Amino acid sequence: MVSTTSASAPTADLSFDFGPPPPTFADKYAEREYVKERLALAYRVIAREGMCEGASGHLTSRDPVDRECFWVNPYGLHFSRMTSSDLLLVDHHGKIVAGGKPHQQRYNAAAFIIHSAIHAARPEIDSVVHTHSPYGKAFSTLGRNLPFYSQDSAVFYNDVELYDNHNGVVLSKNESQMIIDKIGGKKALIMQNHGLLTVGGCIESAVAWFMLLENECRTILTAEAAAAMTGSKPISISSEVAEFTQREIGTEEAGRFEALPFFDLVEEECGGAHRK
Repeated sequence: MVSTTSASAPTADLSFDFGPPPPTFADKYAEREYVKERLALAYRVIAREGMCEGASGHLTSRDPVDRECFWVNPYGLHFSRMTSSDLLLVDHHGKIVAGGKPHQQRYNAAAFIIHSAIHAARPEIDSVVHTHSPYGKAFSTLGRNLPFYSQDSAVFYNDVELYDNHNGVVLSKNESQMIIDKIGGKKALIMQNHGLLTVGGCIESAVAWFMLLENECRTILTAEAAAAMTGSKPISISSEVAEFTQREIGTEEAGRFEALPFFDLVEEECGGAHRK
C-alpha cells in the first residue's frame, strides 16, 4: 500500500488571481481567426516542449462560426511549422470544408475518429489535445490511473481516467464511443499502450493539462524508480489535500493561465510566423 501524508482539511486565506479573461468577439469571423492563430501557436508549443512524434498526434479547436466543425492540422506537417493558414476545417462527416494549402488537403483519420466524437459529445469543451509524448506513452504501458504524488498532480484529482481497451490505431467509431464513455465529463484520459489525451474550454487550457499530465508521468516514473532503489514507496498526498488543490488550481481559468507563458514565449521566438 502506498503511503499517504496525513493532514487536516486545508483552508485558504487567499485566492489566486489568474488575470484577465480571454478576449470576446462581436464578430464571429474575427474570433475564428483568433482561434486559428492560437491553435497554430499551440502546435508550436507542443513541438518546442518535445511532446510530438513524427506525423502522429493532433490538436483541434471548435470553430466559433460553425460549432459543428473543428480545425485540425494537415497530415504530415511538423508541428513546429504550423500556421493558421495550414489548418483544415472539418465537419462531423469528415469533409474538409475550408482552409489549408492546395497540397495539404488531408488529415489524420484517427484525428477525425477521436476528436469529432469528443467535440460532439462534449459541447462545453472547445479544444482537444492528443499526441504521442514520450513519458505519457511510457506511463500508459503500466495500465494504471494516475497516482497523486505531487501538488501538480492534484489538478487531475477525480478528473482523469484510464482507457484500458487498446485496439491499435483508432479508426473505428465503436472505439471512439468507448473513449467517450470512459473520459465522461473529465479533462484527461490515459490511453493504455497509446498516450495521453486532454480537453479544455480553450486550446490554452487543453495544452496546459496535457503538459502537466506529461510532466506528472515523468515524475511518477522517476519517483517510483528512485524509491525502488531504496526499497521504499513514494508518499502520496492525502485525498483532502488533493481535493483542495484541485479546486484551487484545477479550474479552466487556472489551466489557461498556466499555458499563457508558453504561448507568449513561442510567439516571441517565432516572430508571429504562426499567423501566416
